[in-house]
Amino acid sequence: MARLRNLNIIDFTRNYLNGTIPVEWATLPLMNLSLLGNRLSGEIPQWIGNLTNLKNLDLEANQFTGHLPQELGELLNLEILHLSSNTFSGNLPVDLAKLNKIQDFRINDNRFNGKIPERIFQNWTYLYRLEMQASGFEGPSPSGIAFLKNLTELRISDINGTMSFPQLSASKIWRSLILRNCGLSGGIPEYIGNFDLKYL
Repeated sequence: MARLRNLNIIDFTRNYLNGTIPVEWATLPLMNLSLLGNRLSGEIPQWIGNLTNLKNLDLEANQFTGHLPQELGELLNLEILHLSSNTFSGNLPVDLAKLNKIQDFRINDNRFNGKIPERIFQNWTYLYRLEMQASGFEGPSPSGIAFLKNLTELRISDINGTMSFPQLSASKIWRSLILRNCGLSGGIPEYIGNFDLKYL
């Protein structure tokens, strides 16, 4: 496949592939890499940062392990990043803050630990969907979420510890807000009534 110099889409969604991500792909001009629903394992390779044309990276529902490489922060054109349903661990690399075109970020069902770095969300002004359900993080939720003016769906669950209701008033276009098993305390803010929610 490394000889396919014009290849910009690889989509092996929902197969039975195993092994690791081939290093031969490091030189391809990929814009879309979808490996959703396979049996791939190992860590995300550091050379992933070479795929600077990537707009969509979907590794959901595999058997990947280890820490997320800081090189993910080099994917400056990335709009969609799905890493749910693996066994990633450690902290989120702060280099993710450089992904200022990201629109859809999902890391559900993993084994991360620690708190979510505050600075990650500050530049994610295009983000409309954020999912961090059963990911292993500690509360509280990052205050930077308040600045995500395009956010329409937020799903956080199973946060370790307690937290107050997150400040969400920057966005008026909410559709789905899930805060399940987050140790919420205090009252429900009145501004929630201003949202056009379909799911709460």
